[in-house]
Amino acid sequence: MLIEAFSEAKDPSAPHANEDRFVILPGRVYAVIDGVTDRLGTRYNGMLSGQYAATIVKGALEYVVSRPEGLREPKAIIMALTNAIADAYRLHGMLDAAGTDWNMRFSATLALVLMNEESVDIALVGDSGIRINGSRILQVEKDLDLITSTLRQQAWPVIGTRTSDPIVQEKTSRRITWFGTRQPPGELAGILGPEDIAMIESQSIEANAKALPHVPLHDIATLVRGGIVHAQGAYQNDTSSILGYSALDGFDVPWPLVHFEQLPRGELRSIELFTDGYFKPGEAFGVASWERAFLEVEREDPAKVKLFPSPKGSTATHWTDDRTYVGVRF
Repeated sequence: MLIEAFSEAKDPSAPHANEDRFVILPGRVYAVIDGVTDRLGTRYNGMLSGQYAATIVKGALEYVVSRPEGLREPKAIIMALTNAIADAYRLHGMLDAAGTDWNMRFSATLALVLMNEESVDIALVGDSGIRINGSRILQVEKDLDLITSTLRQQAWPVIGTRTSDPIVQEKTSRRITWFGTRQPPGELAGILGPEDIAMIESQSIEANAKALPHVPLHDIATLVRGGIVHAQGAYQNDTSSILGYSALDGFDVPWPLVHFEQLPRGELRSIELFTDGYFKPGEAFGVASWERAFLEVEREDPAKVKLFPSPKGSTATHWTDDRTYVGVRF
């Protein structure tokens, strides 16, 4: 068995701020965990909520699997991880508040592989992914992310006509995706005027409606106008909307939003788990190949507005996102 793992924070000079985690219990469990970026700036035990969520999930997963009567069923494990986050809310006296305000929740994604004697169980909560035998990729794509990425795509050239400073362009484009087009205009004063914001909004709604004809126009407009902070959380663990997606956040995770799969263990030659900081897979197994692919993406589209659309991009000092890879060759 060969195991390779790598993780780097979006700010390489601040590895302590990495919101990704991984779990390696050889022959038993492999997982990558991505804490959802904090929206309020509140710290818990010295950590922002995304990092805190990832830390809780990692610790709870290692505990429930490692003990003598360890859990071996994916749904039972997900429920245990959910309970661990709920316990953290209780510890901080905020369970009720988290239940009514999604921006207060500790949230994380999970790509999980459970090794059994004859089979392998896989569970994907959120958009972290797994590659099987070097070819088949399992990853839950979210239309919701495409909507906010398209919003940033539409905002990018408009902002570019108002500033030649790449740092300001990136900061302003992120603010648009983060808070939407209906945020207080004073926050964008000096960069974008009302006519600019109105154009970004109309072009974004139109482009998304064309790309996602199956998504109700109302939902598209809501996300464009409210952005990630004011609109996205309402779709988390919500099966009533086509934009619903799963996350570990201390409240029930609807099973229809989780990808479950079971494979014969004998057919497994390799598994590779990764968080969404990787925008394309490596050509071959291993950290070196995945890092080459990562650097290719950074050369081709560092701002993530052309080939690899994203709600945020890289700058001279920060990558687009934290990234984590775990590879196991049998």
